[in-house]
Amino acid sequence: MSAPSPKLVTAGLWLVVLAVSLYLLVIARDLLIPLVLAIFIWYLINLLARQFSRLKIGGHPLPMALQYVAAIAVAATIAGLFGTLITANINQVIETAPAYQQNINQLILDNFERFGFEEPPAIRSLIEGINFASILRNLASALGGLMGNLGLITVYLVFLFLEQKFFTQKLKAIFPQAKQFDTAQSILQRIDKDVSIYLGIKTMVSALTGLISWLIMAAVGLDFAGFWALLIFVLNFIPNIGSLLATILPTLLALLQFDTLVPFMIVGIGVGTTQLIIGNFVEPPLMGRSLNISPLVVLLSLVLWGSMWGIPGMFLCVPITVILMIILYQFDASRWIALALSKNGQVTPSSQRP
Repeated sequence: MSAPSPKLVTAGLWLVVLAVSLYLLVIARDLLIPLVLAIFIWYLINLLARQFSRLKIGGHPLPMALQYVAAIAVAATIAGLFGTLITANINQVIETAPAYQQNINQLILDNFERFGFEEPPAIRSLIEGINFASILRNLASALGGLMGNLGLITVYLVFLFLEQKFFTQKLKAIFPQAKQFDTAQSILQRIDKDVSIYLGIKTMVSALTGLISWLIMAAVGLDFAGFWALLIFVLNFIPNIGSLLATILPTLLALLQFDTLVPFMIVGIGVGTTQLIIGNFVEPPLMGRSLNISPLVVLLSLVLWGSMWGIPGMFLCVPITVILMIILYQFDASRWIALALSKNGQVTPSSQRP
């Protein structure tokens, strides 16, 4: 019996490593999600600090300590405003939920009568059994569970900042040869550049989408238009299904709030068209100059990380995929994986190609 070929052994080892990695990611999710979120927040704070380093007082840049104090203050203020706005509006929506529920119940029953259908008793029982307030409370509880990790995230953040000044020293110890060190540093710089470009572009287009959507919703008098605009901004960071949810949720509220279908159609068509134009004609050219990920890979990444880590995984799936592509491309044995994940067989963004 002949021995298996080296390529077959290598492929088998890759499958074993992949299976073990996925298993560990699932069973350790309660520890890993706060850690990854802490790393993400730590990275954003460093990104803000670099922006503050451009400010000058009397011709001199801000001291590094002030740069980080300002960055942390801005990040904490934004997070506090988001949390306050979301919590306050969810509570108001829960208080208004009985009126919305009465509207939808009446709307369904009126349509049964309008089209001459006899209303089966089971339909009435089903309609009366829908409890929007309970659904919203469950949603608020899920958000509260996510916020409950703030303590652990804060602990991770403190240790990340304490360790930060030793990163370069550790990297030199891990890669003592100058060539290896330069390669590792180049990979980290590439990850930093691509992730920061992605976050910048995504923030800009999401803010634009939220602003236009708010103008449309406010024009028709939709309740909590500011809250829905903020939710649209946040959901647009989830690829594919985020924009779909961001369109459906305020559109459904318009159906519940108003007695006529005109506001419902205006919100649905207006917000949907905004998502369509920005998502298909504005964002892709901008992202195309920074990232080169296959759309199919983005969708599969969304499904994979969403199934393992839930909502945090959906938000983090693209940055994680970018990092994996860059790292896998550096090694001959795994370069083919990075090329398969790319859009056109080129991992280097078009902006960096000669």
